[in-house]
Amino acid sequence: MLKKPFLIVCMVLTLGLLTACGQQIQTIGSSKYYVEIQNEGEEYSEQGYTRYKYELKGYNEDGEDKKLTFTSNHPLRKDAYLEVYYKKGDVITYKEIERDDIPQKPQQLLENDNDA
Repeated sequence: MLKKPFLIVCMVLTLGLLTACGQQIQTIGSSKYYVEIQNEGEEYSEQGYTRYKYELKGYNEDGEDKKLTFTSNHPLRKDAYLEVYYKKGDVITYKEIERDDIPQKPQQLLENDNDA
């Protein structure tokens, strides 16, 4: 008789943990790259929704570059810095960060790109 409520409590706790840790689970096995938003993105419509496509050069912690393509449902702030999670040829997710949170090597390379 007590097994059913126990199972329900376990399921609720498991779902709660998965929801709370969703982004961390999603980024397991991904590589981090750092980019600076340099334009307003290419606006397009998909299934009645406006989206913005960005194609930017990103740098990992070792300074290796990669062309990253990703989309957003709103225009991203020009000159904003993003930490981008990349796995199996796709950008998984990203988040805006402060310039000082970028490791030194990619930070210098991003600055050099802006000077060019």
